Amino acid sequence: MLTKDKIKFIVLAVLVVLLITVLMLVGKESPVMKYVSGFCLAAWIITMFVLNKKDK
Repeated sequence: MLTKDKIKFIVLAVLVVLLITVLMLVGKESPVMKYVSGFCLAAWIITMFVLNKKDK
């Protein structure tokens, strides 16, 4: 497994655990859940952008 793949897996695992934890604590329709899910989406997109960027 490549280092980039390991980083992607770790980030994904952390974000999924965060989402599930917040879902269980505050519920699906809570504004907090919506902010956390938006943060997780942004963090995943930034991670993909940074890891998949080609060096010039």
